[in-house]
Amino acid sequence: MNNFQTMVGIQVGLAAIAITLLCVPGNAFADEVFLKNGDRISGTVISKTGDVLVLDTKYAGEIKINWADISGMSTDQSVRIQLDDETLLQGTVSTPGENSLEVTGETAATRNLVTLDQVEAINPPVQPDFTITGQANFGAVFERGNTDEDNLHLDAESIFRWPDDRVTVSFDGDFENTNDETTKQEFDLIGNYDHFLNEKLYLNSGLSFEHDEFADLDLRTTLSAGAGYQFFDDDRTFLSIQGGPAYVWENFDVADDQEYLAGLWALRYSYFLYPEWKLQFFHNHRITQSLESLSDYIFKSKTGLRVPIFDNFQTTIRFDFDRDNAPGAGADKNDYKYLLTAGYGW
Repeated sequence: MNNFQTMVGIQVGLAAIAITLLCVPGNAFADEVFLKNGDRISGTVISKTGDVLVLDTKYAGEIKINWADISGMSTDQSVRIQLDDETLLQGTVSTPGENSLEVTGETAATRNLVTLDQVEAINPPVQPDFTITGQANFGAVFERGNTDEDNLHLDAESIFRWPDDRVTVSFDGDFENTNDETTKQEFDLIGNYDHFLNEKLYLNSGLSFEHDEFADLDLRTTLSAGAGYQFFDDDRTFLSIQGGPAYVWENFDVADDQEYLAGLWALRYSYFLYPEWKLQFFHNHRITQSLESLSDYIFKSKTGLRVPIFDNFQTTIRFDFDRDNAPGAGADKNDYKYLLTAGYGW
């Protein structure tokens, strides 16, 4: 065979390989989703969140399929599967039978058989090992003339989050000086530690300090422990409740000091009314109820709107309502506060 014949033979062989590859169906290497009505849909499995599976197809882009309509699936690519008990599996998926999945890891020996009902999520977002979020807000009024008045407000909060733990530290203070005399001096400093047993349920401990110069309160210290439940924590909604026993020490300037066993309840809620605008409604409250006297309780709440300005800068419109049903000497039971502040979130 001469060189010319050899070259012709090689070219014919390459052409045959190319034709063979072109004739392979486009979905031969695609994932497949099997529906209960017998249909099969080819594409690439993107994710499962809630009751919806997202599949990327060549002919229609990303489509959403109700999880209840699916009887099985197979993937050529490795996917991450989160089960309802928080177990995380990773590997390729096949369907050995209806309403079941077999997840094969890096080695064929690593096989896990699960039912579709056990699958909580597919390719869930990867949570960072550590994050810090928070905000700081400032408000001030300076008046000169017949009355010299300086009114300052500062509130700040930082949340330190690990996969199973969360630490929250917050400060809220108001200071007012009129004609060189202090007319308001109050602050709250609160720290909380949460340890998550699973995605929703957590154990809680807390320590708080409160001072109000003109409510006869030199210092109120509250030590608490208990449990909490986090209903929502996503890009739009946050809702958690917690409660448990607490012990309270109260030091007054005029009234007699006291300490008592109490129960503590707290709620935190926030919701983006318009996510694209980052316009957020929020409401937080705490109730400390003495277990020695039902008439001795403290209710503190903050409700308002956070309005974005640009980047991470924001304006906050806030209304505070506090009630101390057994206040110090000469102090009112109810306290109202209206605030307009500017701040920065991170």
